[in-house]
Amino acid sequence: MKYSQLFGKTRQSVPHDAKSKNAQLLTQAGFIEQMSAGIYYLLPLGLRVLQKVSDIIRDEMNKVDGQELLMPALQPEEVWAKTGRTRTMDDILYRTQGAGNKDFNFAPSHEEAVTPLATKFVQSYKDLPMSVYQLQTKFRDEPRAKSGLLRGREFGMKDMYSFHRDQADLDEYYERVKQAYLNVYERCGLKAYVVEASGGAFSKELSHEFSVVTPAGEDTIIVNNQTGEASNVEVAEGKIVNPADPQEDELEMKEVEIERDMSVEANAKAHNCENWRILKTVVYRVEDGFLGVVIRGDLQINEHKLERYLGKPARTASPAELEELGLVQGFISPVGQEELRFIADHSIKNVKNFVTGANKKNVDLVNVNVGRDFVIDDFTDLVLLDKNSLDGDYSIETAIEAGNIFKLGTRYSEDFDLKYTDEDGKENYVVMGCYGIGTTRLVGTVVEASHDEDGIIWPKSVAPFLVHMVTLGDDENVMAAAEKLYGELNQAGVEVLFDDRSGSAGKKLKDADLIGIPVRLVVSKRTLENDSVEWKLRTEKEAEMVALSDVTQKVQDFS
Repeated sequence: MKYSQLFGKTRQSVPHDAKSKNAQLLTQAGFIEQMSAGIYYLLPLGLRVLQKVSDIIRDEMNKVDGQELLMPALQPEEVWAKTGRTRTMDDILYRTQGAGNKDFNFAPSHEEAVTPLATKFVQSYKDLPMSVYQLQTKFRDEPRAKSGLLRGREFGMKDMYSFHRDQADLDEYYERVKQAYLNVYERCGLKAYVVEASGGAFSKELSHEFSVVTPAGEDTIIVNNQTGEASNVEVAEGKIVNPADPQEDELEMKEVEIERDMSVEANAKAHNCENWRILKTVVYRVEDGFLGVVIRGDLQINEHKLERYLGKPARTASPAELEELGLVQGFISPVGQEELRFIADHSIKNVKNFVTGANKKNVDLVNVNVGRDFVIDDFTDLVLLDKNSLDGDYSIETAIEAGNIFKLGTRYSEDFDLKYTDEDGKENYVVMGCYGIGTTRLVGTVVEASHDEDGIIWPKSVAPFLVHMVTLGDDENVMAAAEKLYGELNQAGVEVLFDDRSGSAGKKLKDADLIGIPVRLVVSKRTLENDSVEWKLRTEKEAEMVALSDVTQKVQDFS
């Protein structure tokens, strides 16, 4: 491809509304163009990268016996109503009406399409296991569409669905796909962590995300630096640092009048003690009333863990609700509370002689001890982990979620009556799994993880072209030599972007760095004096001279 004929060119300025690196660099380098927030054109360079990414994904899905198909993006709302996700995913659904006022959704996911399809072809245990996948466009009314290709309203995705006779068969296949996903990221030049996470709107089970560490990420993961294992902070469990003296004696509980602010820090300062000595109580509103949650003062409550424990939504009680319960905000404690149920994080078990409120304004209790002075109905893991609270060698990293996989069980099989008959003639619900990679998101992730101050650095596996050839100057001999080399490389099957423009050397070299193709070849009057071209890898600072006669073979050896 000659750059002079390329649709989509580099630009000097960064779009004013492009906040993320992938949005800035991909737009500036001529790979994408924004149509609206979260909606992008993929220009020829961008589409070539997407096709490379898609080919890698296809190859790995085929290796785990996936069969490619293509499902409708426009789906009757009635199938979504059947699973209840018209309600649980209402915020992000794009809806429209067809002839006869029939309601349709533009699919954000395809469980509601693939499951009824499977009922037409799965009848017997002999039809299982089976796995199908597609690469297709998805639609989600994303309220935070501000991160380029990382968070779109219209985006590409590979979604695969597997069907099994039992949980054991799903578990085995799930591990195969997990490895295939790791292969995809490695082949795209990325280091991905397998992270245990929530199933969200897709499954009540824990899922696994594939996270790539980068400052642009919107997820927080905790990495065990000894084992390399990682967890999403939403569900992460770990050994919490215990700063208390286990030999400390329990002292007599006393009531103390004190003026202080409502924060843990102000409380600790007023009592001249550490934050962990404060017994913190937060009251939540749940469906069937109110619940008190107790945790050490230096720790934070992980509300995602709380909702998983409860199996229902929870929100912090308002000041008005606290007043109705007879509780004084900032001075709440479980002591003397008989009407309210309390649960607690495990961390309070290891501390004696807590300081806490007395449920009276400007009155605290000191030397408060669990079991003696108040009762907890249940203990569970409720702590939001951070590096300072963990006992061990951990790091907290910001990461991009670059894919996820779920064990769906029989959740959708039951909704659509997807059953198979076993060897004994008994009917059973099919067990399902699903596996998603955002293809356009993966393009953006590569850019976020692989760039420098000059532009993108494409791994050669997904680069739009392997070679970026640049001519310097308008000398006829230079253009003739470059045209000849361009033809030789094309004849050898090498993908070349040939910058044949008559612009300044600085502009052309700067554009080459911005676009980020792995190999840059410079043909100039100076190089031809030695029958050579200048060879430079995008990942390196220094260039070298390579004889014209050796260039094609060197490129082939590099590819």
